[in-house]
Amino acid sequence: FFSHLFLMYEPTHSPSVPDGTSYSIMSSMDFKSIEEMDPSLADGHRVMYDREVPFELRTQESSQKPHDVGTLEAVKVKVLCLGEENSILSLRIELSSESDLFFHFCCNINQNGFRQLQDEQKLMCEFKGFASILLKMLNRCIKEPQSFLAVLILTSDGHA
Repeated sequence: FFSHLFLMYEPTHSPSVPDGTSYSIMSSMDFKSIEEMDPSLADGHRVMYDREVPFELRTQESSQKPHDVGTLEAVKVKVLCLGEENSILSLRIELSSESDLFFHFCCNINQNGFRQLQDEQKLMCEFKGFASILLKMLNRCIKEPQSFLAVLILTSDGHA
């Protein structure tokens, strides 16, 4: 699955350079080259958003309505776009969890897919403004968790 594996060791005491200042292995690493190996960026997408957001994960049996209460989980949300900022061709939304390496959901939305989502979810915005509204809502879930809650409904067959 991983093309490269990086193991790091950081000593409990920071070694010193001759002038007495301490340094860490982490500060000398070039993370830009690691970020460029991100498979999410392979198709020309660029990252618009990359944060952990509190989600309530609810389960749903096949034809029943979802449970009213789920578990609260920190979910890493990555929103990527293809195209220029003022003319986005498609969005990719990736959800993952640091606590569960098998938790990974990905959704690609283009203009046509958005129309279907718009009908199903009764959305009042257009595709052009969808990304900015989505990012605002995710940020509000972080800043105002008592008022805003992101909910992900998981079915027993592994779909969301």
